[in-house]
Amino acid sequence: MAIDKVWRDDDINTCVACKICQSFAPRVFKVFDKMIVMPGVDYDKYENEIREAVESCPTGIIKIEHK
Repeated sequence: MAIDKVWRDDDINTCVACKICQSFAPRVFKVFDKMIVMPGVDYDKYENEIREAVESCPTGIIKIEHK
């Protein structure tokens, strides 16, 4: 199932800037003080990497929405 939206849900927890998401999908996620989702990314190209980042996030704040 294709990914339509990726975001950081700050209502759940706080990003700890561990950079795990960036290590899985560096074209999708950048981590400075907190993780940001890069604008304009074609999520279809990085679907597997995004799913790995979601599953590996220690705080569980990365959320995805499917088309």
